[in-house]
Amino acid sequence: MAGDTHTVSGMKEALWWRPEGDGSVLCYLCPRYCRIGEGQAGFCFIRKNTGGTLYSLAYEQPCAINVDPIEKKPLFHFMPGASILSLGTAGCNMGCKFCQNWEISKSREDQVRSQRLTPPEVVTAATRRECAALAFTYNEPTIWGEYVIDIAKQARPRGLKTVMVTNGYVTQEALPDIYRFIDAANVDLKAFTEKFYRKITLTHIEPVLRTLPVLKSMGVWVEVTNLLIPTLNDGMDEVRDLSRWLIDNLGPDQPLHFTAFHPDFRMTDLPATPHETLHEARQVALAAGLRHVYEGNVHCDEGSTTWCPGCGTAVISRTWHTVRENRIVDGCCPCGRRIAGYFPPGPPSAPC
Repeated sequence: MAGDTHTVSGMKEALWWRPEGDGSVLCYLCPRYCRIGEGQAGFCFIRKNTGGTLYSLAYEQPCAINVDPIEKKPLFHFMPGASILSLGTAGCNMGCKFCQNWEISKSREDQVRSQRLTPPEVVTAATRRECAALAFTYNEPTIWGEYVIDIAKQARPRGLKTVMVTNGYVTQEALPDIYRFIDAANVDLKAFTEKFYRKITLTHIEPVLRTLPVLKSMGVWVEVTNLLIPTLNDGMDEVRDLSRWLIDNLGPDQPLHFTAFHPDFRMTDLPATPHETLHEARQVALAAGLRHVYEGNVHCDEGSTTWCPGCGTAVISRTWHTVRENRIVDGCCPCGRRIAGYFPPGPPSAPC
């Protein structure tokens, strides 16, 4: 059920659902397709059936809001050096045992301290803080897609870019609605095996793999993150397979971020990812043919630098999340080679 919705008792009537005829409703926002009985919430905790109507409990209820460097999302090829206003709510549609934002993603809406913030107020907060963009992040923004859409609609006329930091677990029915006004996304590709997704995230990999090419076809700038967890998804054969899939489906200019795991939530029995694993993964991905591969959650200047695939020049030098030097002019290296991404100032260049 899509279209205009209304708010009742502080809850926003949801999109992407239909009644089942017995008082329950079917939510088709994400591939879980939760069938939700009267008075119950879906897996994500924040979509609830009240009186045979599905409502979003997270609408205008962010529980985390901060100003971050855009590199922290991570986005390295989209407005480098910009400040971005980041917000998130409670809940998630995955069950990752290693979740590193579990305090909010595994909470119900009444278990976190939230504040009411309307879409115009979110946009005003960003402009007052001189942010160039808004990020929907911290927990999974797909599950509060109604709020995302309304904020993004307000942001575009004000010149603000919008970013989704997402697990990519969304149905093909809902995806075009949610991303219609979205400019960029970092998609967390948790692993490259169905076994990992099924056992460790309680979901499936195929819907995520379907999401990535669709986003690119819509003109959304996409970067991919892969958290390497010792013994679970850090084998170099898997890294090679993931890299080749990205090349085949998104192209060799697709940015890929390998990031380090640290023990958290229900996975405290594994060690942190060794720096050497990230270094090796980056080399394997580069050898496979990807041109822009990064190392994250560790200090590594080489692994956080953007290199020109033409002449080999360091076109953007970074330390941690700070841009030290940006040599890109009008989307190009000084040698004239176009660098994939969106790089203001100068005449805006469309994502390559």
